[in-house]
Amino acid sequence: MKKAFIVIVNFNNKRDILRCLYSLRYERAEIIVVDNKSSDDSIEAIKSKFKQVKILENEKNIGFAAASNKGIRYALRKKADYVLLLNPDTIVEKNFLSSLLKKKADIISPVIKFKRQGEWVYDFGGRVNFLIGRTTHLEKSVLSKRTNLVDYVSGCCMLIKKEVFEKMGFLDERYFMFFEDVDFCLRAKKSDFKIKVDSSVTIFHNLSEGREKSLKCHLWMLKSNFIFINKWLKFYKKPLAYFYLFLLWVKILVNK
Repeated sequence: MKKAFIVIVNFNNKRDILRCLYSLRYERAEIIVVDNKSSDDSIEAIKSKFKQVKILENEKNIGFAAASNKGIRYALRKKADYVLLLNPDTIVEKNFLSSLLKKKADIISPVIKFKRQGEWVYDFGGRVNFLIGRTTHLEKSVLSKRTNLVDYVSGCCMLIKKEVFEKMGFLDERYFMFFEDVDFCLRAKKSDFKIKVDSSVTIFHNLSEGREKSLKCHLWMLKSNFIFINKWLKFYKKPLAYFYLFLLWVKILVNK
């Protein structure tokens, strides 16, 4: 039987991660929580309620990519065949992981559902606009069994075979947060690994409607986008991409 590990990165997300871990109670997988120096006593709560969970504590917030890599390396040392990256603000359906493990893909994601303005939205992965270096999520208002070809799947929930890490390494830690999942999937496709969305499995992503992102969060997004542009776009496309990024920054400042 294939050995799976679930890696969850936590940063001051006590309420969500406790609900996430509770939803995982039926899964036959070892769970690793990598904590980025939380100050909300979430780690104490996890230790109290979920004693079977392995906790790796960082001395500071090292970002999503670096923290994920720490969990991935631990899982591989423990002979993992698969590693599932999972956001702490998700709630999974019973036996969702066993369903994903049956599918033939090197990287696979379920359909991720969330609410926007009170209506359900279903995320089926995404595509990259290589003209301006931006990404687009393939979203639908109804759950469909038909999936389109995707450039990437969300790091919100991404099941990865160990062979992917063995051949091409880990998440690029230059991305503190945002774009690390896109970058990883593009590298995987370049190495001839197959990426799919399993439309028969859904998980809930508890996105907070109406909560504005902090200026720091926007800065991380813009910085990661800049890194992505420099890494993936042809030199003659970069000026337009930089200009578009500048317009995004102006828009953010105006809206603040």
